Amino acid sequence: MAIRFLRKTVSGLARRLGLRPNGAAAIGREVGSAYYDRMYVAETVYHQPYEQSHYYFLWSVIVDRVRRAGFKRVLEIGCGPGQLAAYLMDQGIETYTGLDFSPQAIAMAKRNVPGGRFVVGDARDPDIHGQVDHQFVICTEVLEHIEDDLKVVTAFAPGKTCLCSVPNFPFESHVRHFVDAQAVLDRYGRYFEGPTVASFKSPRDSNDWFFLLQGVRNETQFQ
Repeated sequence: MAIRFLRKTVSGLARRLGLRPNGAAAIGREVGSAYYDRMYVAETVYHQPYEQSHYYFLWSVIVDRVRRAGFKRVLEIGCGPGQLAAYLMDQGIETYTGLDFSPQAIAMAKRNVPGGRFVVGDARDPDIHGQVDHQFVICTEVLEHIEDDLKVVTAFAPGKTCLCSVPNFPFESHVRHFVDAQAVLDRYGRYFEGPTVASFKSPRDSNDWFFLLQGVRNETQFQ
């Protein structure tokens, strides 16, 4: 309870601070892969089936959108231990590739989803997008952790439909968070055709929101 109260207090203070020109508020710092290696081992939530994850409500929206679009080939940037991958595969995705810079996450994902392909790599590197046959790019809860988030977005292949989620709350490994959907559009919208942002309240904490951006990657380069 004390940790949750502290996070809410920090979040409230952050929201009252001045925003960056792009609408994103800073609070934490970027951390290396070793941080996530330890987290994936230690935190029980990453060892649970996807339907028990606190992200299940958001993943269900993503899976539904992919299914309704009829896409069968997915590339996920920042796949973690493969929980969303398992959900997608269970819902009929034929070809799945997941990329993460945490070797521990990739090792877990390979065990959890033997039917998927998983690669250790850098989200800012565009090579994976050219090497993998895919129709859809998913990037959930990744961009807030990376200083060079725009390099991640501009690495997406033009013409591909993309879904990216970011939060409204601070955390020690969040280099930014977003106060509302407009702030998400202000930062990322110019890199997509027809971008939309939907807002979803966390079922665990009514103060926490997740913003889901969808659009088709255009030709705009990193700025």
